[in-house]
Amino acid sequence: MKSRLLVVLLATALAPALIGCETGPRYGEVAVRDPHYAVRVVFTDHDRRLIHEYYAPRYMKLPPGQVKKGRLPPGHAWRVRLNQPIHEDAQLRYLPYALDQRLSRLPPEYVRVVIGTDVVIMNTRTRVVVDLLEDITD
Repeated sequence: MKSRLLVVLLATALAPALIGCETGPRYGEVAVRDPHYAVRVVFTDHDRRLIHEYYAPRYMKLPPGQVKKGRLPPGHAWRVRLNQPIHEDAQLRYLPYALDQRLSRLPPEYVRVVIGTDVVIMNTRTRVVVDLLEDITD
């Protein structure tokens, strides 16, 4: 009896995954759908790990006072906010090509850029930040 109940509960829990039901994006997520593919525009755990591994050696070699040398004082830097456009005067740097090629692929209208010590995914048309990886120096 218990084994039957366990099988029924397990089948009920796995049913959506087994029949291929797709859940919609959660609030704040961006999903791009096409008849041929569907992509969620976010940093995956793999992307986050690769970005931290890439930038960590660059900041570990610096003495404590120099780690913050490239940062602007609070209030002077443009604040990056999720689901908000990036200010047109903010200085954007593209991720290094070697790193960008190792990360998950983005739809054509999205790009990963570095703003200060943050890495963001933004829409190239609207400049809206769709995902944010804060302070890559930590």
